[in-house]
Amino acid sequence: MKKYTVKKRFERFLQQLIQPESSCRAIALSFSLGTLIAILPTPGFGIFIGLSLILFFRILNKIAMVLAITMWNPLLQIPVYYASYWLGSVLLHKSTPAVIEESWMTLLTRHTQAFLVGNSILAALISILMYITVLQLVSYYRRHRAIAEILGIYRLPPEKAQSA
Repeated sequence: MKKYTVKKRFERFLQQLIQPESSCRAIALSFSLGTLIAILPTPGFGIFIGLSLILFFRILNKIAMVLAITMWNPLLQIPVYYASYWLGSVLLHKSTPAVIEESWMTLLTRHTQAFLVGNSILAALISILMYITVLQLVSYYRRHRAIAEILGIYRLPPEKAQSA
């Protein structure tokens, strides 16, 4: 059994991720949908939702979807959730009262509404940003890989290059 270095494993992973049968847009869409699923408050069900989408829509890239869902771990979600609540509070003009005179159910509803509104907006914006970013990165990688392969084909062997 061969032992791979970290660099070789990473290169192999990139090759599987950017497989030729997946278009640049399919990879970007998969990563974007995985980001959307991970950011929306679906505690523990995100991976199942992602796998269900992969089964129903064959165009999606499995590795990109799972990578996006796992990338948005709880440590990355905490700032997004805080920003979601803040944004929702600002948009709904809801502030925390100085004296809590309302029932706990009213408070829970108020805070949940603010969070869900802000989270929906942020999740959509971050997903769109991820789509654009991943589309550009994959296109760039494929272009440069194709150029390197073309240049490799036309490169002279070292012995002929020295004699010329």
